[in-house]
Amino acid sequence: MSNLGILAEYKNKIMRLLASDEKYRKLLSPNESECEDLDIVDVILGGEWIINGKKWTEQGHLFDHDFVDDAVTDKKVFTFVDANITNITNNMFVDFTLFIIPFTDKDLIRLSPYSSPTAQEVKEMNLFASNTYANRIDAMCERIDTLMMNQESNGLSGIGEVTPMYRNFMTTYRPNNQYYGKCLQYQIKNYNAGVSCGIN
Repeated sequence: MSNLGILAEYKNKIMRLLASDEKYRKLLSPNESECEDLDIVDVILGGEWIINGKKWTEQGHLFDHDFVDDAVTDKKVFTFVDANITNITNNMFVDFTLFIIPFTDKDLIRLSPYSSPTAQEVKEMNLFASNTYANRIDAMCERIDTLMMNQESNGLSGIGEVTPMYRNFMTTYRPNNQYYGKCLQYQIKNYNAGVSCGIN
């Protein structure tokens, strides 16, 4: 596989890690598809399918680039995953800067007893929240960091040596006046493209 193919593969692994995590899925708050043959991971990753002769489209919530496909007509929660290659050794081990950017419509940031998920549900996920208030973006960042920094306990291997960036680890992300989020940056060293991470 080429070095650029390795980059694409890596981003896909991280997207699948997030999409397969039940707590992160709850924080994304996807609606179920109108198509019974599509599951919640399909909705989160988005795409187009032909099922029984009918075309089904899901916009998605997770993207491997820094823009949302198509116009956003509903208030939604999104995450971008992108990476830059910083070093290649022996054409096998690669160092990356990984960017994970959770963001949402400003009206969906505050989690309360009436939101989805509720503040209490976030608290039960062992993420910071009171019984009546949580910040969705803060909770998403906390869950991302837990997943990235605890590879073995999550059954994840082969994504390299992960460390938060020394400078600008977490910065504010504001694509426009209506959306708000955070950009998390990780340094990935010695990623071995030949090792499976257990996420298909």
